[in-house]
Amino acid sequence: MKSFWFGLLSALVPLTRALPAQNAPARAAGGLPRLVLYHQTFHNSDGNPVSVLPLITKQNIALTHLIVCSIHINLGGVIHLNDYPPSDPRFDILWDEARLLADSGVTVMGMVGGAAPGSFDPDTLDGNHTTFEYYYGQLVDMIATYNLQGLDIDVEQSMSQAGITRLVTRLAADFGPGFVITLAPVASALGRSGQPNLSGFSYRRLEKAVGDKIHFYNGQFYNGFGSMADTRTYDELAAGYGATRVVAGQVTTPDNGYQYVPFDVLKETVAKIQSRYGDWGGLTGWEYFNAQPGGLARPWEWAEVMTTILRPGKEVSLRITKETAKKLESSWVRSVVSSGTSDMGASSANIKPDIDYMALVNA
Repeated sequence: MKSFWFGLLSALVPLTRALPAQNAPARAAGGLPRLVLYHQTFHNSDGNPVSVLPLITKQNIALTHLIVCSIHINLGGVIHLNDYPPSDPRFDILWDEARLLADSGVTVMGMVGGAAPGSFDPDTLDGNHTTFEYYYGQLVDMIATYNLQGLDIDVEQSMSQAGITRLVTRLAADFGPGFVITLAPVASALGRSGQPNLSGFSYRRLEKAVGDKIHFYNGQFYNGFGSMADTRTYDELAAGYGATRVVAGQVTTPDNGYQYVPFDVLKETVAKIQSRYGDWGGLTGWEYFNAQPGGLARPWEWAEVMTTILRPGKEVSLRITKETAKKLESSWVRSVVSSGTSDMGASSANIKPDIDYMALVNA
C-alpha cells in the first residue's frame, strides 16, 4: 500500500500530462447559495467524451462545485472510477478539463460510494484498523494525484457509526480545513429517527460528533425521500442542521429518477426558501450529461437555468491559451481511443475532437 505521505508528495509533483497553469479567472465561483453538479457519465453513446468546459465557457453559468463520480473501493483490488482505474487514458480529457474548472474557481471534488455496494463494507473502509488503512490509502492517493479539492461520501449501504466518524475525522485531519467534506444521504436520513435511511448510521449523531468537519450535506430530495415541490422537507432539515449546510439534490431530468421538479415550481420553492432564510445551501443536480432542458446535446443548459434561479450575475470565466487547447485535443483523442468505441483500426491522427478547443483560445 502507498502511504499517506507518498500520496501527499505525489500531489506536489506535476503529472506528465498536466495542463499548464492558467491565468486567474475574471470572476471566481463560490459563496451561497451553492450550485453543484454530479458528473458520472463521461462518454456519450458514440464513445465521445462529454465535455464539462461549457460550464465555464458558456455565458451566465455560476457553478460552484463539480463532483466527479463514482469512486469505488474494491475488495482485494485497486480503486476504480466507475469501471476502470482513474489512471486509465479514457479519463485523460476528464482530468484535464476538471483542472480548467478548478482554475476558474469551481471546486472539483470526487464522490466515493453510491448505489454500488462494497466501498463501506467491514472488509474495506468500515473494517478494522489494518483493513481501513489499506483501502483508505488508495483513496488518499487518488485524491492527491488528481488534486481533488474535496470528497463527497455517498453511503448507500449499511455502515457503522464508528466507521463513518473515523472516515470523516481522518479526511479532515489529513487534508486540512480547506478540503471540502460533504455527505450525500437521502433527505429523509437527515431528518428524525425512524425515517428511511440507506446508510445504517445516524446523521444526527454524526453531526453532533464531527459536524464541524462536514462542510454541507447533499441531500437527495427525490425518489420518495424528500421533495422540492414545496418547502416542507427543506424546512425540517434546515431546523436540524442550519439552512447554509443543507443542499437540496435534484434529478436534472425525469430520466434520472422520479420526483423531477419542473423549473417553474422549483423557482417558486427557491424564492420562498431565500425569503425565509436569506443565505442557504443551494441545489445539487444529478447528473450532468443528459440534463434538461438541453438534454444530451446541450446538458449545460440546466446550469444556465439554475444560475438564473440561484446565482444571477455570478458566472465564472477562464482564459485559455493555444498550448492548453492543443493539450486538450490530444487528451480527447486518447480518451476516445481508450474507450474502445472508436474504429480501433483507424489511426489516432484521423480522430478529431467534436469540440473546437482552438475556438476557446482567448489568451
